[in-house]
Amino acid sequence: MLSPDIFIKDTEHPFEKYIRENNLKNGRELSILNFGPTHPSTHGVFQNILLMDGEYILDADTTVGYIHRAFEKIAEQRTFYQITTLTDRLNYCSAPINNMCWWMTVEKALEVEVPKRAQYMRVIIMEIARITDHLICNGILGVDLGAYTPFLYVMEYRELAYEIFEEISGARLTTNMGRIGGFERDWSKAAWEKIDQFVTGFPKAWNELEKAFLRNRIFMDRTINVGAISAERAINYGFTGPNLRATGVDYDVRVAQPYSSYEDFDFEVPVGTSGDTYDRFCVRCGEVRESLKIIQQAIKNLPEGDFHADVPEYYLPPKESVYTEMESL
Repeated sequence: MLSPDIFIKDTEHPFEKYIRENNLKNGRELSILNFGPTHPSTHGVFQNILLMDGEYILDADTTVGYIHRAFEKIAEQRTFYQITTLTDRLNYCSAPINNMCWWMTVEKALEVEVPKRAQYMRVIIMEIARITDHLICNGILGVDLGAYTPFLYVMEYRELAYEIFEEISGARLTTNMGRIGGFERDWSKAAWEKIDQFVTGFPKAWNELEKAFLRNRIFMDRTINVGAISAERAINYGFTGPNLRATGVDYDVRVAQPYSSYEDFDFEVPVGTSGDTYDRFCVRCGEVRESLKIIQQAIKNLPEGDFHADVPEYYLPPKESVYTEMESL
């Protein structure tokens, strides 16, 4: 997966040839930036060899796949419950969402009916995880642009969210949360108290972050019309989530294909127009507020009943599903 080093003797990258032929033409001084895979902002995910004209990227040679982990191949040798530890690593900033998606896939294949209370509990924890993910994404964007302080406003609540995860699952980051049919145990009083503390205190911190960025002239200059993606291109490239909605595509799977009783909740889907960095920031800001609304509704209307379905120890999916549906495998 590694690209050849562009500085190896007797090896010339195409960008080097371009610079040799075009440098200083029209007063432009071109350069090459080898960005990643060990750059702090890429986390080892990919490498970009960039052809630069000042701060403008003229071309990029991208190599991906540095942390490919053969998830599906590993899963072939694991039980349903062991696979959830793999889903934690898909996005460790919001691991409970990955956990719940896996359990729901298994439940659909096994035709397990999850109690309403467990569905609402899942919604609560998934929306807290969504908020945690968004506050990291938006906060770190500010840090990368030179504004460190606003990030600290919200980090306190990232820590509180991890305390909630720990109270429920025993783990902070890779949570391995939930089980087929719901949760392994009901949530403790301490967990509910921390959730209430999160919902009541976080909006003030988020207001501070928005106030620091949304109408900040420097932030706007560095994000508006930067990294703009059209709706058509986003769809063609398989964009999802806030990155897709920032382009103007009004699609949220929680609305289009409701799961875990999302149809019971009243919330809006923030949508952008330009598909640039500023719109992506704004969409995430809006989603955080909608997530808080969903959590409040779920707590207020939390049904009585079981937190776990009665799931047999051994359960085989219908044969016709195995041959026709990928998730049944």
